[in-house]
This record gives sequence, C-alpha cells and structure tokens, in this order.
Amino acid sequence: MSGKAKIARAAAIALFFLFMSAVLSVTDKVICAKFIGDSTTIVDGFYAEKKNDIDLIVLGSSNSFCTIDPLVLYEEYGIAAYDFGSSLQPMNISVLYLKEALKTQRPKVVAFEVNMLTSDAYTSRGETGLRWGFASIPLSPDKLKCIYQSVGEVNAEYFSYVFPVFRYHNRWKELTMLDYTYFYQDKTNYTKGYLETQAVSEGAVNLTDYNFEGEAWLEASNVACLDEMAQLCAEKNVELLLFKSPREGWHQYETEAVRALADARGLKFVDFNELYSAGAIELSMTADFRDSQHLNDFGAEKITRYFGRFVRENYELPDRRAQEGQNSWDAACAYRQRKGQKAYMTAKTARECIELLQDDKEYVLIVTDRQNGGSVRQWVYKDCQVAFDRSWKADGIHHMKIGKSELVLSKIGHAYQILIDGVEQYQAGSRWNIVVYDTVLNSVTANLVFEE
Repeated sequence: MSGKAKIARAAAIALFFLFMSAVLSVTDKVICAKFIGDSTTIVDGFYAEKKNDIDLIVLGSSNSFCTIDPLVLYEEYGIAAYDFGSSLQPMNISVLYLKEALKTQRPKVVAFEVNMLTSDAYTSRGETGLRWGFASIPLSPDKLKCIYQSVGEVNAEYFSYVFPVFRYHNRWKELTMLDYTYFYQDKTNYTKGYLETQAVSEGAVNLTDYNFEGEAWLEASNVACLDEMAQLCAEKNVELLLFKSPREGWHQYETEAVRALADARGLKFVDFNELYSAGAIELSMTADFRDSQHLNDFGAEKITRYFGRFVRENYELPDRRAQEGQNSWDAACAYRQRKGQKAYMTAKTARECIELLQDDKEYVLIVTDRQNGGSVRQWVYKDCQVAFDRSWKADGIHHMKIGKSELVLSKIGHAYQILIDGVEQYQAGSRWNIVVYDTVLNSVTANLVFEE
C-alpha cells in the first residue's frame, strides 16, 4: 500500500470515528435521562452563568443544594453564590465538579458539604449516584479519569458512562417532548442550583442523637479526595470551607473526626448539628425539614442566614448588590418574587382581576368576553396597553409574540382558540376567561374564569 493510500485510509478511519462520535453525542442528548431539579438543570445552569461571575461555589451531595439558598445569600449579604452539586455525589465526583467549576469561575470561597466524606469509599457507590453525578458534565480527560476511578476498569459499564446512549437505549418508548426540546432551551437556573421545596417531613425529625458515643471511620480514598480539593483550591488562591448540614443520624464523633481533618489542613469547619445541639441556632423539627436528611425552604433560609454571616465575618467577598445595573442574581430574585400565590388569583370578578394587573407591564392578559347575544370579543393587554382588540364575526387567526412565546388567537366556526406555544389555554363555559402570562417567568401563571 502506497503512502498516499495509507494516509487516505487513516483519514477515512478518523472521519468515521468523528462521525460516530457526533451521532452518539446528539443521540445522547435526546435519549439520556434528564434529572430535572437535580444534576441536569444544576450543571447546565452552572455552565450558563457568566464567566468569572460567581464568588462562592457550594459543592457536595443533595445536602448541599437543599441547605444553602444562594438567593437568600444574595438578598441578605450580596454574596454571588451557586450550588453546584448532585444527589448521592461520591467524593471523587465532587473533585470533578471542583475542577469543572475552576475552568470557568474564579470563586473567592468554595464551600464543601461533608456528608459523603464520612460515607463508604467512592469505589463502592451505586449506579444511581454515578448517573446523577456524571449527567451533563462535558466529556474531558478529567471526566474519563473519574469514571475509571468509579468503575475500576475499562469495560461495557465504563463506556455506558462515556456514552450514556448505551445505558438508555431502551428509553425510546418513554421519550417526551422535553427530551427533544431540552437541548435548545434556555438553561438559566433561576434558583442558582438550589432545590426549592416547601414539602414538610411526614414525622418530626430527631436531632437529639447527636451526642451519642461512637467512632467515625473515614475511608482513605475519601480523605485523599479532600486533600486533592484543598490542593486545587490552594493553587487557585481559593478558600476551602467545610460545612455539615443539619440532618438526622449525624453524630458528635463524626464532627470531631471532620474537624481534626480540617484543623490539620488549616480549613474552617461549621457543623450545624453541633450548633443546634448547643442552642446556637433554632430549627423546627416538624416544619423545617422535607425529610429526615434534608431541609425545606423554611429551614434552608434559617441556616443560610447563619452561613452568610459566617462567610461575611471570615472571608473577603464583594457585595454584588452595590454594582451598577442588574446582574443574574438580581434577575433570579425577581424571578422568584414573581412565583407563587398572588392577589389577582383570588379576584372575585373579571374587573377586579384586570385592575390588579393593569399597572404591571410584566404581565400579558389575554381576555375573552362572551357577550350577550353570543358575540365574542378578545383583546390582549400588553405593556400596560391594549395591543389587540377584536370582536370576532368572521373566521380568522391572529399571531403575536408575547415574552419568549408565540400567541395564536383564532375563530373557526363556533370554536375559539388561545394557543401559547401550541398549548390550548382557552376555557369556554363562563362569560369571562382571562389568561395571565408572565414575561419574567415566560409562562402562563393563571387561567381564570368569571361570570361577571
């Protein structure tokens, strides 16, 4: 075979592998399981953040992103923080997340929740935590190394983490529209990685066993991961802070073991179980937890306030609230404020509802009035003014852009439609139908009917 033929053959083989990699990559994005509210949206949201814009990064398992609420940190202390974690996250994946974070951000502080430091070695972790942890993390030498650490050899299981399509190939029959559209969606995470929930634990959580006697056993591999995190932070002039969220089943002897590690490495450590036991913080065992291991929004707000004071007293971080112009934390706070129950949702009449909303330019109202005699009038109230007004007589259709969505109003015979991004919103049967669209949330927040 001539030299040119060899080069052509090598080029053809390389192109084949590049083509197959591209096909697998696209297929992965569609067929791979998407952990909404967990690692998928947390990780994608992190990469959507502006480069070098985060001053405090919170790492760890679900105890991390169910404990520290970045929006509370921002509103109270001006700290720009992000919860960058995944459920059941083994220590070696925490190292991977730190490496990924430092590629795009220059935080002043990295806060690591130590729940998994006292757990089994990362080589014995189950598939669930690995799937959550590796989801959405881009393929890189660091990720390949981490997968090898977790699996222990290059085999079929190893490649199922490199190309998840091999694991989820039977998921075709379960695919929803989200699987096809998620890749193109805005990945902004308006909770900054925090898991919002107001769910309350079915039974009272018990933290009274904190003072039980025992002995903590720390796996050498987990300690080695902590040392690697400390070294990575030192190389980047980042302060590493250790903390433990309040949860049932954590004991004083575990606190002492972690504190010994922290002291030996010159790291600060805050244990909220210890603080609760000493009466330094208040928590409701019936109202502040969503289960025995995790806080809800009420408990997280209390812990985050204390955490923020500690960070402010011990580290130098800028107050981002003092900056000119709106930043992504301002936008996230505005997003949260728009959510939830609002006064207009309990209006008794259409007039009252419209009056409560008419001065807020962030709302778009699509109003339908089935008037006496059977005629139907529809109008769109946008930017605090009427943008469309029609008393339907002949069949017709009208398109309009509202926020990031497409609004379609139509009449076909005796049937009327209000489509927002292809989803029917019109409710017939009552005189008034008011569809409320929020341009901050870019979604319908209410669909109300009134007789008067």
